[in-house]
Amino acid sequence: MQRQQSGGRSRAVIFLVGSVLLAFMAAAIVFSVISRSQKQIKEAQKPKETIAVVVAVRDLYMGLPIAPEDVVVRYLIPEMVMRDETFADLETVLGRTPRERILANEAVREERLASANAGVGLNAIVTPGKRAMTVATDTETAVAGLLQAGNFVDVIVTIKPEDPAAVGAKYVAETILQDIKVLAVGSSLGGNAAKEAESKDSKGKKSESASRKLKPSITVELAPEEAEKLALAQSRGEIHVVLRSDIDILQIDSQGVITTDKLIGFDPKEVVDPSPIKRRSGPAPVAVSPKAEVISGGQKVEVSFGADGTTDETTNGK
Repeated sequence: MQRQQSGGRSRAVIFLVGSVLLAFMAAAIVFSVISRSQKQIKEAQKPKETIAVVVAVRDLYMGLPIAPEDVVVRYLIPEMVMRDETFADLETVLGRTPRERILANEAVREERLASANAGVGLNAIVTPGKRAMTVATDTETAVAGLLQAGNFVDVIVTIKPEDPAAVGAKYVAETILQDIKVLAVGSSLGGNAAKEAESKDSKGKKSESASRKLKPSITVELAPEEAEKLALAQSRGEIHVVLRSDIDILQIDSQGVITTDKLIGFDPKEVVDPSPIKRRSGPAPVAVSPKAEVISGGQKVEVSFGADGTTDETTNGK
């Protein structure tokens, strides 16, 4: 009986020790999971790395210097910023002139600004090597007054040729310039000239200055040789500007000078000459007398009838 009790006690001790070991292992696993979770929570709660970036608080237009109320410093994560092209200090952008429109909440980038020593106004946004030239337009030729600075246009001239007889028309039209950048509309370097023109006075009527802005001039950026061509066209003919998409950079081959006949599809070369057909001159045709041949036995008689009714007989060739 004592041996049986000793064996049962041993099994109980082994079971107890095993249970304690399993409990320790479970506790270690739970502790490890909890520690890992707490570490992840601390990493998530840790503030992310950010960098200072100068951002526009409203739309900035080209040619107009940046003022203190135009920009602010915001802190963004590095993945959202191109560090080499942005600014971290307001002082580095104040007074600089945008070369292109900068939208509200957009980071101010170096490529969008004119050189720091380029000055302010129109001269600051003209690309080196090019020229700014003003073209007189009206509401129709300025796309109903909806042109804005930064748009791109083609220029068409309607002009009287120096030798209308050689061209075959009194007036011709041709596209002389393509993909030309508009720097300013009227006296505005930015914004919509049409909206400015619609400003009203205190009586609710359009002011006189607003009515003048409905027919604005535009200032375009040209190479020197393009400016010469446009100056000649403007002095000798009538200028029309055609708005094109900002992303359209294709240069279309011109179909050449367009005359009135070509415009309506009329080709003078295809007109049939109404004059009578001229026949080749030569001697008058000789009248041929009618003949008859009579064969009787071995004798053949050929009878010729004259115009006067007489006959001439030939027998066997005699």
